[in-house]
Amino acid sequence: MVCTALLAGWQGLTVHYHFGGNWTALFYTGQNFKGVPPALQPEGIYVFKDSLGYDGQFYHYLAHDPLLRRNYTTFMDDPRYRSGRILVPGLAFLLAGGRDERIDAAYIAVVWMFVALGAYWLGRLAVLYAYPAWFGPGFALVPAVLVSIDRLTVDVALAACAVGFVLYVEENSPLALYAVLMAAGLVRETGVLLPAAYCIWLAGGKRFREAAVFATSVIPTFAWWLYVDLHTSPGWYSGGFLSLAPFAGLVRRMFHAYAYPDTLSRAVRELAIGLDLVALAGIAAVLVWTARRSLQRAWTPVTIAMYLFALLVLVLNRSDVWSEVFAFGRTLTPLLLLATLDGMKLRSPLPALAMLALDPRIIMQMGGQIVDVARGIFS
Repeated sequence: MVCTALLAGWQGLTVHYHFGGNWTALFYTGQNFKGVPPALQPEGIYVFKDSLGYDGQFYHYLAHDPLLRRNYTTFMDDPRYRSGRILVPGLAFLLAGGRDERIDAAYIAVVWMFVALGAYWLGRLAVLYAYPAWFGPGFALVPAVLVSIDRLTVDVALAACAVGFVLYVEENSPLALYAVLMAAGLVRETGVLLPAAYCIWLAGGKRFREAAVFATSVIPTFAWWLYVDLHTSPGWYSGGFLSLAPFAGLVRRMFHAYAYPDTLSRAVRELAIGLDLVALAGIAAVLVWTARRSLQRAWTPVTIAMYLFALLVLVLNRSDVWSEVFAFGRTLTPLLLLATLDGMKLRSPLPALAMLALDPRIIMQMGGQIVDVARGIFS
C-alpha cells in the first residue's frame, strides 16, 4: 500500500503541476505520429507537440480495442508487435466493462495493481529470506516500474511477474506459480522466458510430466499471438532484433553516445551521457554476476531464468532498443531483477546496486516534471 501510494501520489503531483491536470498525458501521445483515433478525440487526449510519443499511446489504443475490431491498429507503429502485449490493456478493458469513458482510469488502476502485487510479493520474499518486509516498497525503484509510472508502459506487469515467479518457486506453490507463468507471456513476448526456465529446470530433474503440465501455461499466449497474426500484418519491428555477434548492441551503445538534441545545454548533454554509461555499466555488472553464477553451476529455476534473459542481452542488437535508458531499462528489467533477488538470497547487495545504477538516468529524464512539482508545492 505504501509503495502504490507513493507512486500513484507522484503521478497525481506531476499530472497536476506539469500536465495541467490531464491524466492522459501519461500515455505520452505524440503529435508527429499518426494522430489520435477520431473516436477518442472527445477524451481530450494530451498530445506532445513535435514528438513521436511513446509506447504507452499504443497500449492505450489497444485497451480501447483489444479484439482489434475498431481499426485503431492503423494508429500504431506496428500493430502485430504491440497487440501481442495484451495483458495490461486487456485487463483495463475488462475492468472498465468495455466502456470507453472508463478505459483510461481502468488502465491506470491496472498499473497500480501490478505495482501493489510486485511490492507485496517482494515483501513476502524478503521475509522468506529473513529480511524485513519493508523491502517490499523497494519495488518502486525497479527501472521498469519507474518507466511504467511515467509513461504507462506494460513492463511493470512483467517486473511483478518476475518477483511472483521467484516467490512461488521458493514457496513451492504450483497453482500460484502456474498463474504467474501464464500471465508473463501475455504481458510481453520476453515473458515466455519465465515458463521456459521453469520447464527446463523440471526437465533437467527428469520431472518430464510436470514440465509438460507447466508448458501448457504458454498456451494462452500462443493462442493470442495466433489471433493477432490473423488480424494484423507484419510491421517494421519484424526481424532485425537479434545478432550473432555477442553483445553487439551493448558494446556499440557503450562506445556510441546517444545523440541528444542541441537544444539541451552542453552540461545537461554530458551529464546524460555520463549517467547512460553508469546505467550500461550496471547491466554489464549484472552480466558478470550471471556468468559467475553459471560457472558455479547454480541450477535453480531463478538462475536458469537469469541465464535466459542474459542470452537475450547476448543477441539483442536493434539500435532503438539500446537508444536510451527508458528502452533498454524496461527490456532488461527481468534480468536485473532476477539477479537482484538471487543476490538477496545469497546475502550479496551487488546485483541490487547494479540495478539501481539505472535509476539516476531515469530520474533525470523526469527532471522537468520534478522541477514543476517542486515549484508548485513550495511556491
